[in-house]
Parts: sequence; structure tokens; C-alpha cells
Amino acid sequence: MTSLDVKRGDHLFHNGDRTYGLFVARDITVHLVRISEGGEIIMIHRATPGTWFAEASLFSKTYHCDAITQQDGRVFCIDKTAVLSGLQDLEFAKAYCERLSVQVHRARQLREILAIRSAKDRVYAGLIAGLLVGTVIDFAATVSMTHEATYRALRELVAEGKVQNPQRGVYRLQDV
Repeated sequence: MTSLDVKRGDHLFHNGDRTYGLFVARDITVHLVRISEGGEIIMIHRATPGTWFAEASLFSKTYHCDAITQQDGRVFCIDKTAVLSGLQDLEFAKAYCERLSVQVHRARQLREILAIRSAKDRVYAGLIAGLLVGTVIDFAATVSMTHEATYRALRELVAEGKVQNPQRGVYRLQDV
């Protein structure tokens, strides 16, 4: 495993680059993005501190997106051949599969949240799921809303007493 010090805006890899490993975001957020034919940036995954990303690289010759760091900090790169070799060990393979199953569960949960049409209900479901990690702007991107609509929904939830706003930019569920 290699530790990499990164700066905000660094590309860990680009779409089409040859794969060399998977990553763990130590203390930063990393956006995995694709660029549409029209030039629009589409975020396909948001890796938060402590989470793995680029797992598909183990079974692919090239990365299928760009990975862009959102802050200065550190990521770990785990060599592709080391992980593939480790999968020969039953305990390692089980632990790796368990980690992947958690990520699949989270992805399905997010898909369910994104299907909610009401902005307020989507934001509330995102809060319940613990998706507000970092800034409200990052949260808005995670739940596929503009930050303006997200702030409006948060204000409504605060007014209804469902959410607390103890300080600027901090929101949490109302204690029941």
C-alpha cells in the first residue's frame, strides 16, 4: 500500500488510464466523474474519508472515469496485483466481499433516495441515511440537487422541527 499526499483538484487517474490499483480516501473526499458528450461533468461516485473506491479496476485494464480530489490530504493506493493475490486467501476474500456488499447496499440506498421526487423528502431521507458528510454543497451533489434547493429544503425541515441547525452549515436530525 502506498500513501499519497494530494492537493485539491489533483487527478488520481483519468478515464482510459491503465489501472494499477484501488484506493482508500484517508481524510478527504474524492469525486469519480465522467464527462458527457456535451461536456457536462457527471459525478458517478463520491468517496468520503475512510471509504474505498476504484474497486472495478481490479478486473479492468483501464479506469472508466476520472478521480478528482476535493481537498488537500492523503489517499492510499493498494496495488492491483497485491489485492488479486490476496483474494486467494479465504479470510481476505471474505473480508473484501463483505466490504463490497456494504458498498452495494449503500449504492442501492442512494438510488432509492434519488427516486424521491419531493426535494424536502429527499433531503430528509439523505439526512436519515447519514449522507450529510462534509459541506451542504457536497451533500446536494450526493442527492442530485442544486445547493439552493437543498438549503431551501433544510430550512423547511428546520422550521418543521425535524432538523436542528445549531450553527451555520451544520444540520442534524432533531433528537426524538
